[in-house]
Amino acid sequence: MRPTLSAVLLVGALSSPVLAQDSMPTIDVRGLVDARLILTDNTVSWEDGGLGKTRWGGDASGDNRVVGRIAEASLIFLPKFSWDWSGVIHVKVDSQQHQPVDVVEAFLRYKPVPKSDFRYEARIGAFFPPISLENTGIAWTSPYTITSSAINSWVGEELKTLGAEFTVSREFEDFDLSVTGSAFMANDPAGTLLAWRGWALHDRESGLFEQLPLAPIRTIESGGEIDRQAPWVEPFHQIDTRIGGYAGITLDHYALGQLSVLYYDNQSFDRAFDGFQYAWDTYFVSAGYKNELPGGVELISQMMIGNTSMGTRPIIGSKVNNDYWSVFTLLSKRFGDHRVSFRYDHFEVVDNDFTDDDLNQETGNAWTAAYVLKPFRKQRLTLEILHVDSKRPEREFLNLPVRAKETTIQASYRFFL
Repeated sequence: MRPTLSAVLLVGALSSPVLAQDSMPTIDVRGLVDARLILTDNTVSWEDGGLGKTRWGGDASGDNRVVGRIAEASLIFLPKFSWDWSGVIHVKVDSQQHQPVDVVEAFLRYKPVPKSDFRYEARIGAFFPPISLENTGIAWTSPYTITSSAINSWVGEELKTLGAEFTVSREFEDFDLSVTGSAFMANDPAGTLLAWRGWALHDRESGLFEQLPLAPIRTIESGGEIDRQAPWVEPFHQIDTRIGGYAGITLDHYALGQLSVLYYDNQSFDRAFDGFQYAWDTYFVSAGYKNELPGGVELISQMMIGNTSMGTRPIIGSKVNNDYWSVFTLLSKRFGDHRVSFRYDHFEVVDNDFTDDDLNQETGNAWTAAYVLKPFRKQRLTLEILHVDSKRPEREFLNLPVRAKETTIQASYRFFL
């Protein structure tokens, strides 16, 4: 395993002098174990070297599968050092991650007691950027479905703030307003999967030392335009010397709901190469809305639109240049210990470059229906059906149908600590 800035930040967070401020720190430990039973169709998943859109797919022979797995086992350590300082360390094991044990998040949080109309909060370390409105449960899970939306699946796999974030907020008579800014490093490969695999829908969050597979598409195979690229991406590396950042604003009205907007730009020099993978210049705008409708129906809707490129040279242009966008709407209703949720996703990638062996354009839709039951305290059963319909021309060169219709049925039983 090659050293990364991720490891430096993690060690720095855990060895901070803040730990010495309080002689009697406390620590809370939470966690979950997710036992999963999955029925797949015959499309080979991106996890297994194909261009399928789901986490679980058919076997290498193109047959359906019934899969039983421990999909995730997570421990979350929540140390509290003083009234103002606390921390989060999320350690995870799952059956598909590259390392046997990996760290999903590790950061210090500073949240002083308010002494005026303004409230302040800061985080330093490794953590997800504040984008998702659906992944609000422990270990970045969703209380609504098993599978995240296309937007938040990508956030979970390729985006991580490895740096610092500061938020200031104020409570007004009818609403709360908060503004967030961040500076980070080690997210230079973000965009690789969106270009060479496209969008996907799953529930697996990348750890700091993750290595995600790429299908054997023409451009990165021997003799291709970009054949120096390894057949995988490690999302959390510093490849150039630039610092990225994001800025966001959230308006939370007591009657009209919550509206959040965030602009992200990793500021990467997209010709940088570390011997294994390239830096990608990736930016986007994300917007989300959340509210409770009449009858206690929860509404969540998010959109993301952006661009990613690599190998850009004056006059010649980029070897890879893709616009991308996605939007979803989720409706959910809780009935005591029961919850029913429905979500619709649409996603697209637009190929803007002229590289002959690199067809990255795609378009697709996904429908998700889920039923959640809490049979006992700290246990949850979720049944879900996911259907994805997508078109990607590059599949033809892997002897696959350009259009793939994928259906996955899952049962998840989670035990919470």
